[in-house]
Amino acid sequence: MRDSERHIRKTISSSIDIKSRPEIIWDHITNVRIEQFSDPLIFRLLGIPRPLKADLLTEGEGGERIAYFDSGKRFIQEITTWEPLKEYSFNFNPEKGFVVGYIFDISEGVFRVPNGSYYLKEKGDTIELQLATTYSLDKRVYYFFNIPVRLILKSFQKYLLNSIKKNSE
Repeated sequence: MRDSERHIRKTISSSIDIKSRPEIIWDHITNVRIEQFSDPLIFRLLGIPRPLKADLLTEGEGGERIAYFDSGKRFIQEITTWEPLKEYSFNFNPEKGFVVGYIFDISEGVFRVPNGSYYLKEKGDTIELQLATTYSLDKRVYYFFNIPVRLILKSFQKYLLNSIKKNSE
C-alpha cells in the first residue's frame, strides 16, 4: 500500500469577522507577524511549536513563503492559489524533523498537515476571514487521534485568526 493510500485526509475550518480593509488583512495573512502574541498554555504543554512569523518571498501561484516557529523549524510554503484580496492557498512543506506533540514528525509521520487556505469575504462593514486546514492521519491511528487532532487544530486556527485580527484592526 502506497503511503498516500494509508492516510485519511480531512479539512477543518474556522472563521472570524474583522473590521478592517481587505488590503490590510491580505498583508497580514501573506506576511504574518505574531511573535508578540503568547500562545495558549495548552500548546506549550502539548509540545506544539509557536508560530513567530511568515515572510512572503515570491507572490503568485508557484510563489514561496517561509513560516518560522520557536522550535527553530520552518515551513517552506508553496503558493497554490493566489487571488489577491480573496483567496490564498499553500502547501505547508515542513522541514524534516518538524515535531509536534513531542512525537509526531509532521513532515513524514502518521500525522501530517499538507495544506491550508485563507478566504476573505466582505460582509457589510466587516471582512470574514476563513482559515481552512487539511490534515491527514494514518488509518492505523485515525480513530484514536482524529478527535484530539481536530480539537487542537481548531484551537490553533482560532489563535492564528485572533492574532491576525488584532494586527489588522
